[in-house]
Amino acid sequence: MFNYLIFILVLFLSFNASSKDIDEKIKDFLLNNPEIILQSLENFEKKKIAEKKKIDNKIIVENKKQILSSENGMYSGNVKSENIIVEFFDYNCSYCKKAHQDILKIKQSKNNVKIIYKNFPILSENSKKLAGIALVIAKDSNEVFNKFHNLIMSKKGPVTKDYLKDVLNDLGYDQEKIKNSLNSEYVKDQLYIDRELSEKLSLRGTPAFIVNDKLFFGYIGYDELVFHIEN
Repeated sequence: MFNYLIFILVLFLSFNASSKDIDEKIKDFLLNNPEIILQSLENFEKKKIAEKKKIDNKIIVENKKQILSSENGMYSGNVKSENIIVEFFDYNCSYCKKAHQDILKIKQSKNNVKIIYKNFPILSENSKKLAGIALVIAKDSNEVFNKFHNLIMSKKGPVTKDYLKDVLNDLGYDQEKIKNSLNSEYVKDQLYIDRELSEKLSLRGTPAFIVNDKLFFGYIGYDELVFHIEN
């Protein structure tokens, strides 16, 4: 690559030619050596990715306290562990539900991982409602929240009103109490906090993960999650 650049530089400096002649020579050279353009694009993409990672790392460091906060009760696993997976999710996201099965597998196979859940309800009003219900339940009991979370995330297809009603009844929650709590300042504040954090991280979809201070967009699978936990 360096030799090619030297060649082009020599063209500029050595030939007593018009700019048109030089343009033609450069054009001919690039047409005969297309790998230069491909290499340049590849290097540019690598540079962009590296710069994005630096920015992401800076944002994570600056907002680490907020990222690792689980005071609202939306967490599972080993609460004292320093191996932490932070998941931004939507209760109606099919890939989030797929990722949930990976999380369950990790919890079963490893006892040194904490999972912190961040609401990012972007798909529908129903998503926002489910996020609010999760916050109400988590405030009351982390144990019951985990039951609710698992029942909703393990449901194939959309969460219907009847299914949600059955889940809440099984967990011992009064429908009217839940409905009234959804408009509370607590729920509004918690949803705002998570939304603000997602904006700082430039999240555009779900799921998204922060695993031991590294940010990942989209579904990454069990093996990838475990790799970054262990490294």
